[in-house]
This record gives sequence, structure tokens and C-alpha cells, in this order.
Amino acid sequence: MSAHKQRLLQALSHANNYQEWLAIAQELDQLDGYLDWRASDGAAFFHENLIKEHIQKMQALRQSGDWQHLAVLLQESVYRHLGELNNPALYQYARSGTKYIVGQYLDEVEQVMRSLSQQKIPQMSEQQKLALFEQAERVYGRPALMLSGGAAFGIYHLGVTKALWDAQLLPKIIAGSSMGAIVAAAVCNRSDAELDIFYREQLSDIHRHAIRWRSPTDIKKYKTALDEAQVFEHIVTNVGSATFLEAYQRSGRVLNISVSPTRTHQKPRILNYLTAPNVLIEYAAQASCAIPYMFPPVALQAKSSSGQKVPYMSTETWIDGTIHGDLPKERLARLHNVNQTIVSQANPHVIPFITHKKQRGVQAIGKHIVSSLIHTTSAEFLDISKHLFQKTPLSPVFNQAHAVAAQSYLGDINIQFPFSFKSYLQVIANPSPAGLVNYIRMGEQATWPQIAMINDLTRISRVFPACIATIKQRIWAETHENVPK
Repeated sequence: MSAHKQRLLQALSHANNYQEWLAIAQELDQLDGYLDWRASDGAAFFHENLIKEHIQKMQALRQSGDWQHLAVLLQESVYRHLGELNNPALYQYARSGTKYIVGQYLDEVEQVMRSLSQQKIPQMSEQQKLALFEQAERVYGRPALMLSGGAAFGIYHLGVTKALWDAQLLPKIIAGSSMGAIVAAAVCNRSDAELDIFYREQLSDIHRHAIRWRSPTDIKKYKTALDEAQVFEHIVTNVGSATFLEAYQRSGRVLNISVSPTRTHQKPRILNYLTAPNVLIEYAAQASCAIPYMFPPVALQAKSSSGQKVPYMSTETWIDGTIHGDLPKERLARLHNVNQTIVSQANPHVIPFITHKKQRGVQAIGKHIVSSLIHTTSAEFLDISKHLFQKTPLSPVFNQAHAVAAQSYLGDINIQFPFSFKSYLQVIANPSPAGLVNYIRMGEQATWPQIAMINDLTRISRVFPACIATIKQRIWAETHENVPK
């Protein structure tokens, strides 16, 4: 490796923002020949000639004003190429992005969508056009950001969300478990203006002390190692108090928090403004952090119609959301029509086994085989143990352990906490001011290499709301033009 490339790699790891990181990444791609790769034929990944043909057809129809045929071609083209352009292999080569033709295609699709929303289409009313766009949005789906658990490692989710916010790529649907639930709640209970101030001015001043160990006498008395009052103070100070519905109305973002049951026959829940609109998010976040034997189970609280705090499912208590639903992808898809999952993964028991995901070659294949064998074997062993100890005091332990081992911990796009043995010494500890800054920077640096992929794969989803708003504005204008003054 040349000295120049070594300097560039070192500079890349010390970049202060995405723009700086991208400039260095492009220089490295130039050095490695990957800019030529981006400009070369992409037939190995997708039907490039057909994509070029569709770009030319869309341009010609748009310039001639043939909106009806353009709408038909757009729908056909987007669904034909959707699977091809979602291929993760497209983003495993160049640091700065994928094939240039992908960006050119998405540029034209966006231009067509915006033009169709702005122009009158013959024999189609604005109401019909609105229905067409809303149906297309439902069929296409939306992206969601999922923040895993991770104890202190989960603080790095703040850096992930900050990087996405800075790039204007933060999804409207955000789910969190355990520490991820606290970060998700903090993001979703702030308006855009408040969130911008939070990221620009307030991150270094957040409440850092979530952990307070009990004395040996209190551990024996309460049967848990950590003080739940301390973590609740941490949550309320950083998140505030609001119901799920109030948080949604305030921010426009959909907060989802996973909680696991303590009763065998109760089911895990994903709480949001649709499933639990009046539940208070601070109690939901506390429940999602209630690691067995560390914190006691939590009884959820809600807000009554008169504004009073009242019990929610008063006979039930809830624990750590990562046990049964660290990444509740299927439930998010059903509830919110999610088609792309962006996962920020910081679980200490997961990250050692996913480091190979960003690697290529024989060594990466070997790591994949080993991690898959460990995952499968442990899940099967715990499934057998769960049945063997079904009617014993150990039954809850094996049930929870099996639930943890049997889960999938990755999404369509994955941003993972950087693995190091040394960091595990601080996994259950309050960060110092310098440690807080380091966690946040780690989150940003882990996100920047994924920005190009996130931008491309969520781009069409992000254009739909703007187009629908444009059509609604035209309908409103037409309606009010016909109102007698």
C-alpha cells in the first residue's frame, strides 16, 4: 500500500463531516480505479440497456408533454427495476457510491414524478391523480430506521440519527428497543426545529447517567442490580413526557417501541400511535430497557382523556424489548407499509458475528459459515432446552434465551457498531463527556459509508410525499378559485 493511500485512509477515519468524508472517499476511489468502475457497464448487476432505454423514453415523453403514456411507462419501469437496483452488491465496491447510471435513472424518475404531479393530465382529474399517487405510494412502501439495543453501545445511535438528519435522510418511521428506544423517543418527541437545535447545540449536554448500581444489600432486597429510578430520570430528562400520539403530532415521526412480556401467554408488543396512542413514551422506553435481573419489570402508564396518568393493562408488566423484538421488521411492515429497513445494530451479543458483512473474499465466507453455524446451533440447543425445562423454575430463562438467539438482527441496510474487545469493558457504564462525544462520532462515521446506498434506495419513497402535497395544493387552489367572494 502506498504512503499516499495510507494517509488518505487515515484522513477518512478522522473526517469531521460527511462532505469531508465523501471528498476523501472519492479520491481513494480514483486511486483504486473505482471511479472507472462506477462509469463502466453495469450489466452484471441489472439490465443496463433497458434502463438506458427507459431513461430515453421518459425524457422524450416528458419533453413532448405526453403525460398519459409517461405515467404508464413510469409505473412499469419502477417496478421492473426495483429489485435490481436494491442489490446490495452494487454498493460493495466504490466508497463514494454505485454505478453512475443508477443515479441518472433515479434523477429521471424523480423528474417525471414531479412533472406528473405538477401538470394536468388529459381525461384525469386532480382527485383521480391524487388517488393514483397515493395508491402508488402504498404499493411502493416506505423506509424505516430501526435502532437496536446495546446498553452503553446504544449511545452511538445518536450519531447514526445525526448523520441521517444532516443528510436529510432520517426516515419518518423510527423503531427502537432498549437503549435504541430511548434514542428513538428523543428524536420522535422533538419537532424538526427542536431536533435541529438538539443536534447542533445540545448533544454534548445531554443527561449521561442512566446506570446506578445498587448496594449488595439492595440487590438482595430488590432482586435486581440497577436502580430503575436512575434510568427513568435519564429517560425523562432526555426525552420529556408525552403520549405516542402527542409525539407523532409534535414531530410527524412515527415512534415505535418494542416491549417483551413477563407472562408466558402474553405476546410481545410494538407500541406506537396506532396501537397504543395514549401510552406515555417515557414508561414504554423504561420497559424496553428493563433487562431481566438488571432492572425490574415495568408497568406501563397512559394519559386519560382528562390528562391524568393512569395504568395501562394494569395486570401486566413488561421487560427489555430486545428479548422478543429487537428488530420487529414484520410488524413494522404490516403497520406502516415499510419496504426498506435501515438497521443501526449495537447489541453486544450480535456485533461480533456480523463484522464479516462488510467484507469480501474467502475470509469473509469463512466468518459467515462460522457465525451461521453458531447462530443455528445455539438457537436449536435453546429450543430443546426450552421444552425440556418447560415446567420448571428455569422455564422463563430458557424461553427468553431462545427468543434472543432465534431472532434476525440485520435489515436491508446495516449500520453496525465497530467491534473491539476493549469497548466491552464499558458496555454497562455511564459515559464520560469525552466518551459521549466518541460514541456519537462512531455513529456518524459508521453511517457515512452507507449514505449513498440509503439515498438511492429510499429516494423514490421520499419523492412521493412531495408530489402528493403538490397535488393536494392544486386541488385546494382549484376549489377556492370557484368559491364566490
